[in-house]
Amino acid sequence: MNPPPDTVLETFFSGTPMCLAQANPSDCDALAALARSAHSHPWSAKQYRDSLASGHTCWILRTADETEQGRGEIAACCVVSRLFDEIEILDVAVAPQWRRQGVGGYLLQRIFSELPEDIARVLLEVRASNRPARALYHKLGFSEDGRRKNYYPKPDGSREDALLMSLVL
Repeated sequence: MNPPPDTVLETFFSGTPMCLAQANPSDCDALAALARSAHSHPWSAKQYRDSLASGHTCWILRTADETEQGRGEIAACCVVSRLFDEIEILDVAVAPQWRRQGVGGYLLQRIFSELPEDIARVLLEVRASNRPARALYHKLGFSEDGRRKNYYPKPDGSREDALLMSLVL
């Protein structure tokens, strides 16, 4: 599951060229900032570092422009874990300024195109209330397989269900 080296992709979003790359530990602070902008219960930089250290792959879609730090802004990320012939999506985040432009769908489709041929299925879970994500997953061909009751914490202290989804490749 090694992505191609950072290169400008053929696709542009809002006139901005994007690069697909694999995150490394130096990206974890930026990933945590992205997660804070995208999730009510975001991963911390340490959780991203631990995930990478445990062998998970974190794909990032980054703007190809240079910044003061020398690298483009992370527009979206997706953390995946492989187990035998399946991939589980553990985290997906899209920066607010890049939402509703096709960035998340593009990132997932690029990841799927890079998967080894022996991967038969992609699994994920999503908050039942996350309608935009659910719509994206359905558009990509995922089906709902089940529900985990009261799985995700909500800001008010209550819980909400997780929907289990899969995509057969």
